Amino acid sequence: EKAEASAAKSKETELEKGAAARRKAERAAAADALAADAATAAGNYYPAPVHAGVGQDRTMTRDEAVAPAFEDKCAALAREWTAADPNSAEAKIGPMVSKRQREIVEEHVNDAVANGARVLVGGAGAAKALKDDPSTAAGNYYPATVLADVGQDWKMTRDETFGPVVALTPFDGSEAAAVKLANDTSYGLSGVVCTGDLAKGARVAAQIKAGQVGVNNWPLAAAPLQCPWIGAKGSGFGYHSGADGWRQFSVPKSLIFSGPLPPEFVP
Repeated sequence: EKAEASAAKSKETELEKGAAARRKAERAAAADALAADAATAAGNYYPAPVHAGVGQDRTMTRDEAVAPAFEDKCAALAREWTAADPNSAEAKIGPMVSKRQREIVEEHVNDAVANGARVLVGGAGAAKALKDDPSTAAGNYYPATVLADVGQDWKMTRDETFGPVVALTPFDGSEAAAVKLANDTSYGLSGVVCTGDLAKGARVAAQIKAGQVGVNNWPLAAAPLQCPWIGAKGSGFGYHSGADGWRQFSVPKSLIFSGPLPPEFVP
């Protein structure tokens, strides 16, 4: 609606749409930071006692050589994120914004499991326990969930899950494979490369088609205010923040004088 209204009036607009951020761990040295980042960010943007909101899913890729240890680290951290009534002291994930959104998350998780994904944390059993618990039965709760061996063509990878789910997909560790997997999506809001080799991280990040890519950080939290917020591909168009964001909503004008410039226009 926003885009249609702007187009009808020939107005500049900035529109953020969907996204499923992709992270890539290149070697074991980066596994701890990436696991902590994934488990935390995928659980919820805000602690539940403060804000009962919807989480953000992460589709992740990592080197097969570090996969087992990484899965263990990510699962252990995800178990610390408890879905519960926001008034409860143990709550770290509150209810989702709607029943329909919870159903989407449940559908994507069940589809992944049916296709062969391994459930490391959460999943259907934990979701049922929340439904059966009197303190959470009335809300749209979904537990922190970690899935391994998620396929590239599944709903979890292709669509916007937008729930407290971490989806792990192995790759061979090469730069080419990492870039191919990261770009094989209709979204392009943000991405993350975690690596002990910053030069390699920079090469990979430069090839990822996303509005912002962090190297060993989550860019949406680490980016300075001077950086524009950009949505690439199906994740929106236009941008805000930084000088580029302000410039987008301005109109350049050329003043052409014959003869000497008036004093106020002299640089």
